[in-house]
Amino acid sequence: MPKPELTYTNITANEAPGLWETISQALHRSIQPGWNEHVGHERFRAVRMGSEIVGGMGIIPMGQWFGGRLVPTGAVTSVGIAPEGRGIGAASVLMHGALREMQASGMVISTLFPSSARVYRSFGYERSGVKLTYEAPVKEMRTLSNQLSMTEAREIDREEMVLLFNKRGSIGNGNLDRGDVLWDLILGTRGRQVFSYIVKDGAEPVGYVNFQQARSADHIRVRDMVALTPEAAQRLLRFFSDHRTVIETISWNGPPNDPLMLMMEEQEAKQVHSRDWMVRILNVKSALEARGYPAAVEISLALTIEDPLLDENTGTWTLDVSGGRGTVTSGGTGGLSMGPRGFAPLYTNHLSPPDIKNIGLLKGTDEDLSKAAAIFGGPRPWIGDQF
Repeated sequence: MPKPELTYTNITANEAPGLWETISQALHRSIQPGWNEHVGHERFRAVRMGSEIVGGMGIIPMGQWFGGRLVPTGAVTSVGIAPEGRGIGAASVLMHGALREMQASGMVISTLFPSSARVYRSFGYERSGVKLTYEAPVKEMRTLSNQLSMTEAREIDREEMVLLFNKRGSIGNGNLDRGDVLWDLILGTRGRQVFSYIVKDGAEPVGYVNFQQARSADHIRVRDMVALTPEAAQRLLRFFSDHRTVIETISWNGPPNDPLMLMMEEQEAKQVHSRDWMVRILNVKSALEARGYPAAVEISLALTIEDPLLDENTGTWTLDVSGGRGTVTSGGTGGLSMGPRGFAPLYTNHLSPPDIKNIGLLKGTDEDLSKAAAIFGGPRPWIGDQF
C-alpha cells in the first residue's frame, strides 16, 4: 500500500471550525471556550493527508524574558492529530513543518505546555520551567497598613499594567511578553466579572491585581498580580485581608518561593498545583545572543550541539559573555556537549548544569559545568499564564 502524501499547510477561515473540532477530539478534553477563535485561524497550521486535514496546531508569536532581555518565542498551542492520522507520520510532518516555520520567521525558541512530554521530547523539547499555583487563607494575609493607594483600575490603566508586568518579567526568567492575545483574555469580562485594582505610591503605579470571585463566593481567584516593591506587596496583602469577613481563601500563580507567600505571618500558604512547560531551541546562535546574562560575568565557553532535526544547529559554538551580553562564533574546543533536550533547561536555568549531566543530557568537565552555572544562573524560570 503506498504511503499517504502528507503536507504542512495554512488553513482557511472556512476550514478552521473543522480543524478545531479535530484538535478537541484528539486532546480528549475541552479547550477553553473561544480560545482557538481568539487565537485566530491565521495562526493555525494543518497537516493534510491528500486534501483531508488530519491534525493541526496554533503558533502564537510572543517573547519571553531571560536575563533581562526579551527572546522571540513561538508559543505552541492546541496541538492534535485525528485518529486516522496517527501512526502514518502526520505528527512528525506537522512538528517538523512548525519548527522550520518558526525558525524562518525569527523565533529563536519555542515554548509549549505538553499534553505528553514523551511525544515532544522526540522533537527536541524538554521541561524547562514551571507554572505554580498557590493558595492561602485570607486570615494569613493580615498586615500593617501603609500609605499606598489602591483604586479600581480604568481602561486607561491597561498600559500601566502592561508596563508593570514587563518590568517584573525583566527581572526574572520565563515570563511572557503577552501581547493582546493573552491580555485581552486576562482583562476580559466574559463569564464571571473581572475586578481590577491598581496600587500607587503617590502618582507612581507600583502594582496591580486582576481577580474573580468564585461561584461559591468564598474564594478569590487571582488572574494576574504584580507588586514591584515590598510596600506594594504589603498593600495587596492588606487588600485581600480586608475581604476576610466574606472570603476564606485566595489562589494565585507565582514564582518559586513567591515573596508574597514569604511575607505572610505563618506557613499556611501552600502550593496546590505545579505544571512544567517545555522549550525547544530553534536557532542556537540567535538564541544565545538574544538572552541576557549576569552583568559581572566574563566567561568564554564552547558548546557542542548535536541536533538531528535542525541540522544548522549542529556543531561547536563558542559563547563569549561580557557586560550582560553574549556573542557567539562558530567553532571552539572543549566545553559542554548536548542535544536540544539538554540545551533547553540549561538555557532557561530550569536545571543546574550538574543536574542536567546527572540525567544524561549533557557532558562536560566540572570546570566547564561551573562556567555554565555562572553564565546561565539567575531566577528559576516560571510562567503564570496558560496558552
